[in-house]
Parts: sequence; C-alpha cells; structure tokens
Amino acid sequence: MSNKIKSTYRIKNIVLEKQNENYKFINELNKQELCSINLPSGVFLNQSLSNKELKIRTTEEKKLLPKDLKKKLGFLSNFFKENLNITKKIIVRRISLVGTGFKVFNNIKDKGDAFILKIGFSHLINVKVPTGITFTLIRLNEIKFMSYDKELLGSFLNYVVNFRLPDSYKGRGLIISNKRALKLKKGKVKS
Repeated sequence: MSNKIKSTYRIKNIVLEKQNENYKFINELNKQELCSINLPSGVFLNQSLSNKELKIRTTEEKKLLPKDLKKKLGFLSNFFKENLNITKKIIVRRISLVGTGFKVFNNIKDKGDAFILKIGFSHLINVKVPTGITFTLIRLNEIKFMSYDKELLGSFLNYVVNFRLPDSYKGRGLIISNKRALKLKKGKVKS
C-alpha cells in the first residue's frame, strides 16, 4: 500500500478546493462540482498549481498506518483514476521510418509544433502535433512521442502511420514501437 501514498496524479481540467476536512473537485470549464470527499484524519491532498499534479499525503509514517486507513487510501487512488480522468504516468511511444531515404525533420516555422516527413513521395508531408503531445527527434529516422492521454496519442500515431503503411514484402514504411512485428511475405520463387 505504500505505493498508494507515493502516487502522483496529473489532473485534467479539474480544480481542487479545500474546506476543513472536505475536498471538492470542480470542473474548470463549466464550474460544476464533480464530487466531494471527506478524508479521514491524518490524510490530506497536495496540489501543485504549476504542474496540475495531485498527491495523497499522510501525517504518519507509512509503516505505522492502521490497516483500515491503508484500505481507504487504496480506495481514494482508484477513485481518482477512474472517476476524475486523472492519469498517473506518461506514455511514451516511438515511430521508426524504415526505408531507403526515409527521413524526418523539425519544422522551423511552427516552433516545435510540427515535423516534416520525407517518405518516398514526390512531396514532403507536414504533420502538426496536437496539444497534449510532445515529440523529440531521436535520429533522422526515429521520433519519440510523449503524452499523458493514451487515447489521443494512439489516434495521432495511427494517423501518422497511415501516411505510409508498412509494405508486406520488404517491410518499408512507418512502424510504431509497441505494435507486433509485421510478418513479411515471400517474393516470387524462381523455378
């Protein structure tokens, strides 16, 4: 249960208000109250305004916590994950450009919000990255994407890969790092 106490959650469009022992979670967009929680004694929530992070803290040592309090902390962390759209960790994915002459470049005009793909067409492809996703160019043929939103990252990566799907004979194209390896077909057999 000690990992529940150390947990840091990233809050998405939620403001936390404290009134004595009661904490209220309010939606930033429409100012409606999502829920309110009355925490047990010795437990409090810390919110950093700059990073929009939420931490569960206790006044006692982790080893000295009573069993029922540990159960309540576990319930709180699960509640935060499921009901308040709070994500815990950053998701990292990579796209590899496999093929002769396939390259990726930073777009200088968009100031880090876009990149340019050279993937065997007669023209270059300019791809704008949505807010919530950051990227870095590792090599000329590899891009690393990071985001807290798994659905947004997955849909964006599928959009990028659809520009050049992997070829079934030679394996050339854009390949996402966590996908299964493509099984290549045999070419023509000489008799």
